[in-house]
Amino acid sequence: MSSMFKEDPVFKALPESTGSLVVAIRKGAIALPDFQRDFVWEPRRTVELLKSIISRYPAGTLLTWTQNDDVSFGYRYFDGVSDTERRPNRLVLDGQQRLTSIYQALTGTGDHKFFIRVWPFIDRESGTLRSLDDVELDDAIFAHDSRARSRFNPNDPEWQIENATFSVSQYERLRPWFKALARRVEPDRDAADELEELLNQFRDSYLQPLESYAFPVVDLPASTPLVAVCNIFETLNRTGKELTPFDLLTAKFYPLDVHMRDRWNAALNRYPLIGEFGVEAYSLLQAVSLRVRGTAQRADVLNKLTAQEVRTHWDAAVAGMSDTLDYLKSQCGAVSSSWLPYSMILVPMAAVFTDIVDLRSKARIEAMEKLGHFYWCSVFSENYDQGANSQAGADYRALRDWLFSEDPKRLPEAVEKFDLADSDLLMARGNRKALFRGVMTLLIRSGAKDFKSAQAISNTAAETLGYIRVFPAKVIQGTAFEGGELRDPDLILNRILVDKDTKRAIRDRHLVDYGEDQEEASQKKFAEVLESHLIEASEGGGLMERSYETFLRERLSLLVDLIEDVTGQSIVYESE
Repeated sequence: MSSMFKEDPVFKALPESTGSLVVAIRKGAIALPDFQRDFVWEPRRTVELLKSIISRYPAGTLLTWTQNDDVSFGYRYFDGVSDTERRPNRLVLDGQQRLTSIYQALTGTGDHKFFIRVWPFIDRESGTLRSLDDVELDDAIFAHDSRARSRFNPNDPEWQIENATFSVSQYERLRPWFKALARRVEPDRDAADELEELLNQFRDSYLQPLESYAFPVVDLPASTPLVAVCNIFETLNRTGKELTPFDLLTAKFYPLDVHMRDRWNAALNRYPLIGEFGVEAYSLLQAVSLRVRGTAQRADVLNKLTAQEVRTHWDAAVAGMSDTLDYLKSQCGAVSSSWLPYSMILVPMAAVFTDIVDLRSKARIEAMEKLGHFYWCSVFSENYDQGANSQAGADYRALRDWLFSEDPKRLPEAVEKFDLADSDLLMARGNRKALFRGVMTLLIRSGAKDFKSAQAISNTAAETLGYIRVFPAKVIQGTAFEGGELRDPDLILNRILVDKDTKRAIRDRHLVDYGEDQEEASQKKFAEVLESHLIEASEGGGLMERSYETFLRERLSLLVDLIEDVTGQSIVYESE
C-alpha cells in the first residue's frame, strides 16, 4: 500500500521543560500556525493546569511542526508575546491553549494574573509541609482580573505579605519575599529563620515544577506533507473523552449496589428541567456531598462520599436541583442554561431547597425571599468567578444557618459583603459573562417585552433569544462626546434582548431608525417595549436624542432600582 510519506516517519515524544518552552515562546522560536483559533481558555482552566503541573500530573502531549527554508507556514506569535523579527523554528499544532496559559501565568502577561496562597501548603502547628494529598489546591491557587473592580488588590505588595499570597510570575524571585513574610509572621528571630527555611522547602517541593515540569513533545519533521499535517490537526481536535468524577464514582459504587447510571437516567426522566439545563450528574453528587459534610471539593466528593450517603441524599439533591431550576426559570428570568449566570450556584441552592419546601408556610416564604437575595447578590458580586467549589461549600454552610436558624450567626458572603457601585455597572462590558447574564435575566424577570408581539419576552423560545447593541459602534464613533470615557459600544448597558427575526430586521441600525420604520399604530407599542427594557422612550431622552452617555446614565438609574429590589441591598453611588 502506498504512503503519503517518502519513508515511514518516526514520531517520538521527547520531554521539554516549561522553563525552556516559555523562553522559546518569548523569543519567538515557537509560534502558532495562523489557522489556529484564538486563545479562549477561561482563567479557571489555567488554574486547573497549574494544579496539574504542581502536582506533577500528566497534562497531555504537545505536537509541534518543524519549519525550515523549504517549509514555512503562515504563523503568529502567542498572545502576550511582543513582536519579534525572529522567524519561528516550530509551530504548535496541539497544545496552544495550554502553552498560552502557562506562558501568561509564568510571565504575568494577559488580563488575568495568577496567585498562590502559601498557608494551604504548610501545617503551622507542626511546622512542616503538608503532603500533596492534604493540600486543597482549589483554595491555594486563584486568578484575578486586573481590569475588574474588586474588594482587594492581590497585586499590592503589602496585601501579598498580609495574606501570604504571591504572584505565580514571581516564582523565580521568592527568597527575599519569603524572608519578609517570615519576619512579618514571626517576631522571634529564630522562629522566623525556621519559617523561612520551611518556605524555601515549600518552593523546592511544590514550585520547582513551574520551571522543570516536562511536557512530552512530538515534533513532526519539516518533510511531513501538508495533507498529513491537516489530518493530524483535525483528528487531535475532535477526538478524546474526558474521564469525569461521576464516571469514577459510578465504577466505585457499582459493586455496592448503587447504580449511578440508573439513578441519573431516572432523574432525567422524572425531572426534565435537569436535562433541559444541561446539569451534569457530578453536580448532583456535589449537592449530596454538601448535604452530608458541607463540602463540594472534588477530593471530598471522590474520596469521602459513600454509597450509603448517596442512597440517603440522592433523591433530595435531585428534587432540589429541579426545584431550583424551576425557581430560577420562572422567578429569576433564567429561561435556559445559556442565560444562567453560574452553573455552580445551582449546587448549594439544590442542597437546601428540599428543606425549604418542608418548612411551614410563613417560614417557607421568608426562606425563599432570603434565597432570592442570596442568588442575586452572588450574581451581581460575581462571587462564583473564582474558587467556585470552595464558594459553594461556604455558601451552603452559611445558608443552612441563615435560612433555618432562629438566631443565625452568619450570612452568605455575597449578602454580608455586598459592595456594588453604580460606576462598575456603568462601565461593565459584555465579556463579564455572569454580570451580563444577570442584567439580561433581571430584565426578563421585570417584564421585558418582545419587539414583534409586545408580549413578555420570557414567552419567546429561549434558543431564538440573542442581543443587539442599542447604539451600534458606527453611531457611537460618529457622535460628539463631552468626555471620551463612555464610548465603548460593548457595555452591558448598551445591550438588549431580541429574537433572531428582530435582530435581522434591525441589523446594524440605531434602534430609533428601526422604530421610525414601524407603522404609526405601532409607535406607541414600540415605546412601551423600549420602556420594558429600561430605556427612556420619551422625546428628550438619551435614545431619541441619540446621546449615548445620556442613554447609558438613564438606563443605569433604572437598573440600579431593580438590583436593589432583588438583592435587598443598597448600591454605592460613585458615577455622578
